Amino acid sequence: MIRRPPRSTLFPYTTLFRSGTFNFDKGTVDPLTGNCVASYYEPGDTYDSKFTTIGSAYEECRAECVGLYLSLDPDVLKIFGYEGEEAANITYVNWLSMVWAGLRGLEMYQPDHYQWGQAHSQARFVILQVLLEAEEGLVEIEEKIGDDGNPDLLLTLDRSKIVPFGKEAIGKFLQKIQVFKSTGDIDSAKDIFAKYSFVDMPVSKGLPFLSYRDIVIARRQPRKMFVQMNTVARGNEDVQLINYEPTHEGLIKSWIDRFPSVTLDESLQSLFEKDRKYFDL
Repeated sequence: MIRRPPRSTLFPYTTLFRSGTFNFDKGTVDPLTGNCVASYYEPGDTYDSKFTTIGSAYEECRAECVGLYLSLDPDVLKIFGYEGEEAANITYVNWLSMVWAGLRGLEMYQPDHYQWGQAHSQARFVILQVLLEAEEGLVEIEEKIGDDGNPDLLLTLDRSKIVPFGKEAIGKFLQKIQVFKSTGDIDSAKDIFAKYSFVDMPVSKGLPFLSYRDIVIARRQPRKMFVQMNTVARGNEDVQLINYEPTHEGLIKSWIDRFPSVTLDESLQSLFEKDRKYFDL
């Protein structure tokens, strides 16, 4: 997915310095209210100190929204060498992956404590909620019976509605959470984030997400194990690709074949000894 630049490169926060001066024109207009900016970071405030427990999920959500929005810009995709139909397919897959991740992320919600166990999952669920309320038919979730006879979920994203409706929804939402972050408006940030994070009484279409969570968990798959293949030169021209089973044994065998030298540990120990003087161990 296209992701946002590092946090430090975004436009600066509105800040009151200890000297009593501001780092912005007091006549700056808040694009959400049309009035002058009314909130800012006090001396000693930071993003982390103001946004505290919602900070990680809020920032992840803002970052993902930036990625979704930029993936609709042909000039951005052209930077990576994608144009035309291929670029359109990448945009669709990017958006579909996001709403799928929002639904799948329900496994990280803890209904007994009304809490999310992972910032990424909460952020993507928020985005799913935003898109669900954007336009009828943009995103649909339907409970079905799977081929195995057990409950399943069908998630659909209408790609023809991404540009005319999805872009506007994400753009407006992104503007809000960016302004709240930049002006240190933690009360507004908490309100909007809590609204879209709440699973028990979702804002979008009254969908039974707690029931969906049970289905997601019942169909949870073991974490994928990615095992690195190796190439082996046999003779002057013959190069053989070696595959391994996606198991713990296969993972270990792949690394042994990749680093067969018995002196590897000795080399690592030697480097450690050279660097020891730079660290207080």
